[in-house]
Amino acid sequence: MLTFKQIEALYWVVQLGGFANAAERLNTTQSAITKRIQELETSFDIQIFDRSGQRATLTRAGEELLDMAGDLLGRRDQMLLKMKGFKPFSGSLRLGITEITAMTWLPQLMQALRASFPELIVQPKIGMAWQMQQSLLHGQLDMAILHWEVRNPHLEAEPIAQVDFAWTGSPQVISPAKVYTPQDISRMNIIRQDPDSALNAIYDEWLAPHTPQSNLFTINSLLAMVGMTVAGFGVACIPVGFFSDVIKSRKLVLARTTKPMPTSLYCAMYAKQSNSMFYQEIARIARDVCDFSRPYGGSLSA
Repeated sequence: MLTFKQIEALYWVVQLGGFANAAERLNTTQSAITKRIQELETSFDIQIFDRSGQRATLTRAGEELLDMAGDLLGRRDQMLLKMKGFKPFSGSLRLGITEITAMTWLPQLMQALRASFPELIVQPKIGMAWQMQQSLLHGQLDMAILHWEVRNPHLEAEPIAQVDFAWTGSPQVISPAKVYTPQDISRMNIIRQDPDSALNAIYDEWLAPHTPQSNLFTINSLLAMVGMTVAGFGVACIPVGFFSDVIKSRKLVLARTTKPMPTSLYCAMYAKQSNSMFYQEIARIARDVCDFSRPYGGSLSA
């Protein structure tokens, strides 16, 4: 007898690239996943995976079955949403976020998700963008709020909001009377995040074709970056909305530049999968509550 558990097993083995990853995603054992695949093969009297090599690959019959599996799971989810709405969704949502989201609108997002999905357990994980992209691809996260720069063909990307960045320095480092070129900035001491941050791709694209001559300080904290910049150790490219008070107080000066300041589109990313309607709803809620300029979530309701 054909079951959705068997169909899910096939779908996630292929999507996540292995039986162990599928077992983790479906909260079961690898042997249970293997058994479900074998039951499918017996039901249809076909071989789904070619196991002759070091790694199992889909047969032609398996590819055809996979197409039908994705369609069946999608229709099942659509039926659940139409008949019951979103509230009955339970389980856990492993949500990756970068530091700027954690420092701003994460509390509002958690409150909104609690109201929309009372039975859903949200598990936020703060990290660097490239690390979380890999966690998404390997099924260790369900969704992450990441920069457009880390998009991947295997991930859906729902736009959330654009964040404006600017090169800044202390009054002793940046002169408001001067207009700086990318080459000028590249020759200064630059304080930036470590290589796993997608912000580095934004910095490098803006500076191109010039390469920074000296990186004084590399750290995975925006707050530490700004602290070092205020102290006069170099220049940093920072989200201006969040640090507007530091700029208004003249602790930092915005550099006037010959090139428009960099921006980054933040997106809700998730693996291309059957329950996309659920993740699209999460993304919609995120768009409604996001505010990258409000420190630490601002005022929270009781």
